[in-house]
Amino acid sequence: SIGRMVPVQTEEMKDGEPMRVCVERYGFLPVDKAAFKGEIPEIKNMIPFEPFDFYIKRKLYIHNMGHATCAYLGDLLGLAYIYEAIDEPEIRILTENAMLESAMALSRRYRTELAGLQLHITDLLHRFTNAALKDTCQRVGGDPARKLSPDDRLIGAAALAMEEGITPAYIAVGAAAGLHRYIDEAEGLSQSAKTAASVLTEISRLDVDSPLAKLILGYYRMIQDGASMAELRRAADCRKNADLSGVI
Repeated sequence: SIGRMVPVQTEEMKDGEPMRVCVERYGFLPVDKAAFKGEIPEIKNMIPFEPFDFYIKRKLYIHNMGHATCAYLGDLLGLAYIYEAIDEPEIRILTENAMLESAMALSRRYRTELAGLQLHITDLLHRFTNAALKDTCQRVGGDPARKLSPDDRLIGAAALAMEEGITPAYIAVGAAAGLHRYIDEAEGLSQSAKTAASVLTEISRLDVDSPLAKLILGYYRMIQDGASMAELRRAADCRKNADLSGVI
C-alpha cells in the first residue's frame, strides 16, 4: 500500500463536494521489482525494489511498530489521540528510539543505508503529529493480542533486532505497554506479574526465561508499580548503555 493516511473529512474539506476525499501529502509507492515482466514503466512516486520483503518489514517494524508503541504509551497517560501522545516528550523519545532500533536491524539484515531509514522515521514522527487525522490511541493500539504475536510489529521487530545483535531496549517498552493494555481489556484477567508472564508466553510464544521476555516483563513490572514515562525511558537508556559500555 502507499501508506497514505486520510483525515476525518470535515465539511470544510469537502467544500460542497460530498465525494471529495482529502489526504496527507505522502505519496510513496514501493513495488516488487522482481515481479515485473519486461520493461518497468516509469510512474511518478513508484519505486521498484528487491528484495521487496525489505519494504514489507519496514512498514511493519518501523511504521506500525512505532505507531503501536506511541498508542500504548499514550494509553498509560490516558491520552485519546496519537498527536497528543507523540507531543509528550518522553513518549516521543521512547517511540523514536524504538523505531531506530528497528531501522538498525533492517539496515543490517538487508544491507541498506541507515541514513535513509532515519529520514523515514523523521517523516513518520512528523506525520504522527497531524491533529487533522483524529487518529486515536484506542484504534491504533486495537487488537493487542495480534500486535504482540510472534511475527507482528512489536515482538517481530524485537526478535529481528536481537538476531542482528541489537538489544531492543525501547521496543520492549512498547511491548510491555501493549501487554498491559491486553490484560486490562481481557475479561477475567487481573494485572499481575504472574498473569503477564503467562499471557506473554501464550500470545507471543516467548519462553518466559528468554532475554526478550525478561526485558518486557521487567518494564511491565515498572508500569504496574506506577513508573513515570521518564522512569521507563531512563530504564531503557540504562539497558541500552549497558550494551555500549564494552564498545565505547
